[in-house]
Amino acid sequence: MSTKQRRWWRILAVVFAFTLVVAACGNDDDDDTAEPAAPAATEAPAEEPMDDEPMDDAEEPMDDEPMDDAEEPMDDEPMDDEPEVMLISDECAIPNPESNFEIDVMGWEFPITTQYAEELEDCEEGNYSFNYQFLDSQEARSAMTQDAASGSPSFELYQGSNAFISELANQGFVRPLNDLIDKYRDEFNLDQIDSAFWEMATLDGNIYSVPMVSNTMHVFYNEPALAELGIDVPTTFDEAFQACADIQDAGYDIGFLYMLSAGWAWQIEFDSVLGSLGQQPIDPVTGAPNFNTPEGVEAASLLKRMWEDCAPNASNSYSTDDVQAAFQTGEAILGHTWASRAGAMDDPEASTVVGEIQFAPALTPGTGTVAAPAYIDGWMIPAGTPEENVEKIFLAILAATDMESQEAAAEFGLVTRTGVSNPNGPRNAAAAEASLVNGRGVDLTHPAAGIARAKLAEALVSILDGTPVEEALAAAEEAYLAEAEEQGVL
Repeated sequence: MSTKQRRWWRILAVVFAFTLVVAACGNDDDDDTAEPAAPAATEAPAEEPMDDEPMDDAEEPMDDEPMDDAEEPMDDEPMDDEPEVMLISDECAIPNPESNFEIDVMGWEFPITTQYAEELEDCEEGNYSFNYQFLDSQEARSAMTQDAASGSPSFELYQGSNAFISELANQGFVRPLNDLIDKYRDEFNLDQIDSAFWEMATLDGNIYSVPMVSNTMHVFYNEPALAELGIDVPTTFDEAFQACADIQDAGYDIGFLYMLSAGWAWQIEFDSVLGSLGQQPIDPVTGAPNFNTPEGVEAASLLKRMWEDCAPNASNSYSTDDVQAAFQTGEAILGHTWASRAGAMDDPEASTVVGEIQFAPALTPGTGTVAAPAYIDGWMIPAGTPEENVEKIFLAILAATDMESQEAAAEFGLVTRTGVSNPNGPRNAAAAEASLVNGRGVDLTHPAAGIARAKLAEALVSILDGTPVEEALAAAEEAYLAEAEEQGVL
């Protein structure tokens, strides 16, 4: 890991440590606990009486008559000609547009993003209106890329992870937000979002998104079920393979659940395992491929074994939602998935195991680095958006990611403002912290990184159809080199 990466993770470790200390001081919940919330930065300040200002010596009361005590000084009235800015509401504390302003939003849905969508809807008390199109994550990314590439986007707001943010930014498809972030930094307390998260939304000094979700992956386990079987929570891949065999011997179909049903899922998991083996998929400076290597073969082979040996009828067909449901229903009692799904484990309307699912750091191959990524999700504004609309869109983003909104969203996952939590939030803060700080880190932002991710996704998923690991990696490397050279990014 480079010096810069170590520095980044030290910063992030401090952020999480601070959050956990606050939680310990606040209540007995395992989740982060916020300090008393500061007043919303966007509330309209109380108007000071104009007569707090000294009267100009040149102005005398008319006719030198004493002013009647009941009469208010004339300068108590505002003297400037600027109209008072009317905010929509306490929940959407931004200026109300003069006429209806419609925003079309594209992204993919999971519990915390659903809550953020509800925060946006608070602005519909004014003249904003929102239309949502949530698709499968892969379909959504493809649709947003095509929409942005048109030059006249149909959507005003894109949702995406840091990897997707960098891919769109490298192609010039999304607008830098530095000017607006600087303009509203103090009013909306944007420095409460740690610099580590801003860095994940930044490419070449330009910030392309407002970070709203912090995410990683880690182990989920059904504590009473494992205790009944006498199985310890695994920390390494070798321990996980032994545990999955014991669980299946006890009659469960699923021994250890990884989600490997789609190319993008293989690619994320492969990059995470490869990173835990000390290697990045491409050179961060030159873009030269590093994945068709002995470490790459080991990483892909571990994932193949997770599918074949531990969940042959699930890993290859279960979506992320299916994995979540498998834990909620007791079908799976041990596995690995997104931290953002932890809150759903205690949803009494969907889960039959409320309070039984616990969390642990992601697995390691024995190197000390765990096979977990570092992600954010945030909103972006397409580059082709008319300039006169940009600020109104940006203000809606700020209204939905302010302190109050993140406190509400913290019921469903990890947010990005320091010290924010929800008493009903998920109980996975310690597991998420360990996975973030000790994981493989963030996705690369090299101009060729998106090509590498796409070619690895296409090749690795073919393992499900019987392609040997070595052939899949060789095919990915050949395809990657051809396209990266054609695009001139190597």
